[in-house]
Formats: sequence, structure tokens, C-alpha cells
Amino acid sequence: MMTIAESANRPTGARPHVRSKFSFRNRGLLGAMLLVPVAAASLFSQPALDRDTSIALLLTASGWMFFLLYAAVRLWATFYIGGHKDRELQTDGPYSICRNPLYFGSFCFALSIACFLQSLAFGGALLVAAFIYFFWVVRAEEYFLGVHFQEAFRDYCRRTPRFWPRWSAFHTVPKVDVDLKWVRKEFIRLGRGAVCIILLQTVTHLRDTPQWPHWFNVW
Repeated sequence: MMTIAESANRPTGARPHVRSKFSFRNRGLLGAMLLVPVAAASLFSQPALDRDTSIALLLTASGWMFFLLYAAVRLWATFYIGGHKDRELQTDGPYSICRNPLYFGSFCFALSIACFLQSLAFGGALLVAAFIYFFWVVRAEEYFLGVHFQEAFRDYCRRTPRFWPRWSAFHTVPKVDVDLKWVRKEFIRLGRGAVCIILLQTVTHLRDTPQWPHWFNVW
């Protein structure tokens, strides 16, 4: 892990302006603006699958699996990065198997919603959102880290995949300095995610009833 003192020689004013832009600071909101309308259209469409079919049951089980993976990865990464982001180059724990475990966790959350909705349209919108994040948000984030930590970050990139975990590369330190304030914030975020999933499950069950409005024909 690189400390503040070790990165003190970085160029003055090197902080890329992209991080201060409204579009970057509100990237989560922009992603929601892309996915929420498609999710709403899917909810008010006729279900593509009968809930009792084996495929529908498999998708529901996959949805819970992705949600649990989302919660585990986000919380695990917060133990390491919470309160230390931009001050230390974190390369241990989840950051030893991929460079963006928080984004990976969030992607798993979106996958869980796609499975619960059982919607090809939402899955397609998710791929578009993932493409935007991968080639714009993540690269902008890594550009900042490259300027901030210089050769240490470039060496880290050479040995650690950007997104998909490489479990064989896992390593960690014996002790981690955990900032409980950030852990609390992450628990609140995970709680909101759990409420979202519970509401989604409730609505998808109501969608199967004749009384539920089916205004669209979105699979």
C-alpha cells in the first residue's frame, strides 16, 4: 500500500478535471436514468416467463446469488478502501484480485435486478450502462489514479485485472485499518439495496395477477 508521504512528489495540479464534472460526480444518477425507465417498462409489461417454470426459478435463484455477491464484495472492499480512497493506493484484499471491486459489486446488483425482472430489455440496457461505465467512468477514475500514484499504479495495473476478479492473485496484509464511518455508510447503502429487491420481488409477483396493468410489450 502506498501512503501519502510516498505520493507527495506527484505533479502539482495533477488532479484531472474530469472528476469535478457534474456528469462524473453524479455517475450513479446518470446510470439510474438509463436503467430505471427500462425497468419500469418491464414491470408494466406482460411477464415473459411463467413464474413456475424451471427457467424462471433459476433466474430468481441467480438474482439472489448476484445480490449476495454484491453485498459481500461491496462490504469487503469498503473494509479496505473506506476513508483511504485517493490517499493510499490500495492493492490488498479485494483490490489484489481486481482494480475495481466496488464497481464489480454494483454490476452484480444490476445483474440481480435483471434476473428478478426476467427482462431481456433490461439486460440490454444494463450492457449499455456497463459499456459506458467501463470505457468512460472506470478509465477516468484510473487516469486520476495514474496521475496521483504514477509508476506504483502503472505497476499495479500490469499485474491486476481491471474488472473481472483473478482469484489466484489474492493476497492481503495481516491487519486492516477499518474506518467504521464508511462501513456504516455502506451498510446503509446495502440496506437500501435490500429494500429495493424486496419491493421488486413484491411488484413482480403482483405483475402476474390479472389486475396489474400491462401497458407495454417489453421483454
